Amino acid sequence: MYNASTPNYDLNQQPIIGIVSQPLDSDFRHDPRFAGTDSYILAAYVKFMEAAGARVIPLIVNEPEDVMLEKLSKINGVLFPGGANDYVSYGRKIINHLKEVNDAGQFYPAWGTCLGFENLLIWASDRGTDILERYSAHAISLTLDFVVDPESTRMFGPLGSDA
Repeated sequence: MYNASTPNYDLNQQPIIGIVSQPLDSDFRHDPRFAGTDSYILAAYVKFMEAAGARVIPLIVNEPEDVMLEKLSKINGVLFPGGANDYVSYGRKIINHLKEVNDAGQFYPAWGTCLGFENLLIWASDRGTDILERYSAHAISLTLDFVVDPESTRMFGPLGSDA
């Protein structure tokens, strides 16, 4: 008989986050340490997610689209990492799927760090890759002006008014 106080060990309570791999830089393609690989995920991103209590699944650049979609159907969010290598076309497929899921009413978050955030801007733009421009703005603090009440958003709402 089922007892509510007995834990269900078959049920995963941790979020599962997909991290997009990045193509291996040409400088490392002939390095024997990377033999047989053409992309990577920095361990720091995996540890970052694990430290927050999540489990990680790699989303491998250039894997077949059906494999990518199968993985996306089993995870709770996607992290687009920073770095210096191009995963724009692969990431666009992922973000288009996330948009469809979100538009259908299921919350499916995406996070971009550095290059990943820049790519999110590119994917959200109808201007292609020329949305980003160079500005000489270093070590400048700017105010954040919300266009809606932050307490009404999923990101800031749970923090309450004292945050």
